[in-house]
Amino acid sequence: MDTAAEARFDRFVQLAARLSGAPIGIMSVVAERRIFFKSAYGAKPAGIQLGQPSREYWFCSHVVASGRPLVVANAREDDRFREITTVAAEPGLVAYAGVPIRAPGGEVIGALAVLDTVAREFPESEVPALLDLAALIEAELSPLPYVTTDALTGAMNARSFDRIGNRMLEFGDRRGLGSVMLRADVAGLGQINRTQGTEVGDHVLAEAAQLLERTVRGSDLLARIGPDEFAILLIGADTNAARLVIDRIVVHALEHNRTSGNLYTLAFHLGGAVHLPGEAADVGGLLVTANPQRPAAPDAAAI
Repeated sequence: MDTAAEARFDRFVQLAARLSGAPIGIMSVVAERRIFFKSAYGAKPAGIQLGQPSREYWFCSHVVASGRPLVVANAREDDRFREITTVAAEPGLVAYAGVPIRAPGGEVIGALAVLDTVAREFPESEVPALLDLAALIEAELSPLPYVTTDALTGAMNARSFDRIGNRMLEFGDRRGLGSVMLRADVAGLGQINRTQGTEVGDHVLAEAAQLLERTVRGSDLLARIGPDEFAILLIGADTNAARLVIDRIVVHALEHNRTSGNLYTLAFHLGGAVHLPGEAADVGGLLVTANPQRPAAPDAAAI
């Protein structure tokens, strides 16, 4: 497969790091001589330069060679890894937990892993959680062609949101994690289209997607699901987390309107639905329950 980084894998890598409490998450592809990263989260802020390490020495090479998970509590005390530059350096990669990623044909091509800059014992639940997330990544490697993003806004499209969202709900259920579905419908878009034209309306939608993208976590799912409708799926979240996201949307919208100079107001009608582990629910049902009930700001009507 192509070794360039791909944003579609970022949410799984960031979710792996967030759930483990590790500062770094990666999805690697092990090529003939080098390791390439399809997604890397947290390395630069931690002061780590991943580069393209040699296949001969790196952690993920052992995962690919064995086809089995690998957990290393302290790489500086492990003869297999202590001489690796990024392990010996300060700060360095000290702890590692990774699982295989398989191509559609079944061959192991890389690993999903979390890493820490200090020695740590990973809990027994770490490997099963990583294996579940690796299965989601493997589903994304399907050879079937499909469009995953909305052409106008760049957000995930409704079809992909339904497919990936249901898988992530299942992942959360297996891990005993609650989830929250938020709906964010752009307020007054019809009036903007009628009075200022659809080109301006399209610009409103693009701005809305960008604002929401800046608001949510990288591990959350954001999609455009209708003409003026966006949805956000928060995995490992409760009502308190949902309120924080809603508050951030309101604040970001008000700040945007204060500084943009637009002849319209960007605002949202927001709604939400909580999913508890084990409850019978899917993306479609949660979207219906999350139908917006209130505006995000007093000036929600477009002008």
